[in-house]
Amino acid sequence: MTNMQSRQEDNKLTIFLTGRVDSSNAAQTEEDIRSTLEGHAGEDLVLDVGDLEYISSAGLRVLMRLLRERGSLSVVNASLDVYDIFDMTGFTQIMDVQRALRRVSVEGLPMIGAGANGQVYRLDEERIVKVYNPLTNTPQKIAREKDAARAAFVAGIPSAISFEMVRVGESYGIIYEMIDARTLGETIAREPERLGEYAERMAQLLHELHATEFKPQTLPDARLSLHAWVDVAEQSGYYTSDVIAAARRLVDSIPPRNTFVHGDFHPGNIMVTSDDEFLLIDMGDASVGNPIIDLLASYQIIRLVADQPGGAQRYMGLSSEQAIDLWEAFERAYYQTDDPQRLAAIERELKFYVILRSMAGVTFSEVIPKDQRGHYANMLSQALLAGMAKRAES
Repeated sequence: MTNMQSRQEDNKLTIFLTGRVDSSNAAQTEEDIRSTLEGHAGEDLVLDVGDLEYISSAGLRVLMRLLRERGSLSVVNASLDVYDIFDMTGFTQIMDVQRALRRVSVEGLPMIGAGANGQVYRLDEERIVKVYNPLTNTPQKIAREKDAARAAFVAGIPSAISFEMVRVGESYGIIYEMIDARTLGETIAREPERLGEYAERMAQLLHELHATEFKPQTLPDARLSLHAWVDVAEQSGYYTSDVIAAARRLVDSIPPRNTFVHGDFHPGNIMVTSDDEFLLIDMGDASVGNPIIDLLASYQIIRLVADQPGGAQRYMGLSSEQAIDLWEAFERAYYQTDDPQRLAAIERELKFYVILRSMAGVTFSEVIPKDQRGHYANMLSQALLAGMAKRAES
């Protein structure tokens, strides 16, 4: 029986390698790994090398055999020296090898922002660190945001540079460049006379984003985020299987595209620099897909939030009236129409898609009392089924 330490969670088995793996113990290490793998067929294999000091060619050959047999293998928490071995031998090209995260302390640092996802601290004159709430953000989700931010920047999307993912105490964070800027919401609140101009610039920026193509697999399919909302709705227990199936059909009916989708496009996530340029932040939902997915999120956050007492101020720093005016000006500019009938049809379509996000939102809404959530879920169910039936007829 092996004494090798391991941890099993979900469909993943993590095995911890320690000390040195070289010609003197490679055979025994392989035997220990295989013994630990018994009973875990089909699970993802991860080797945590945080306490590994050195691995020789004999140890690498063990990993190569495991890779060929299992088809995939991940290595995590590699120190700089161990990572260099994997990199110089070409192993970083054939398997997922992740370096250990640098630790950063925010003790004594000024906090310059805070929200539901975490806090932002100023590291120095050129960098900030965004520290994520560990209850709502897994390391995998944070890593995806870092990678998405980097891919977007390289593709020419106006956005802040992400440098690296770090550990901050028991949480995780991303270090970004420090931007001399304030949010578009704050900017409009200070310069309300420019609201129309900023709405047109928002629309122009979103058109540019929706014209930016990415190679397949660079960013996730935007419909996955909508399916995740449906997953939450299903788990809530408020919806019947017919309603959940209809919601999934609606998501799948959205035509796919390889163009950029921000996923959370609103004045709170657009920064206005000292040079009056726009920069996007919060790339956690960055993906590729149909523009309707961006527009339904913007409609819900800008226009529908304006109907909630204090909602526009909380999310964007705007009054309800300003948020409504901003949405109407933005909508006209994006769709390039002043036709009331055309605009009404657009909003009906957006409201229908918003049902997908609202179904999940019922389960954790701050404005819907718990004893009324079942009632609201039933209303959403009826609206979804009626809308899908009408689509089937047309």
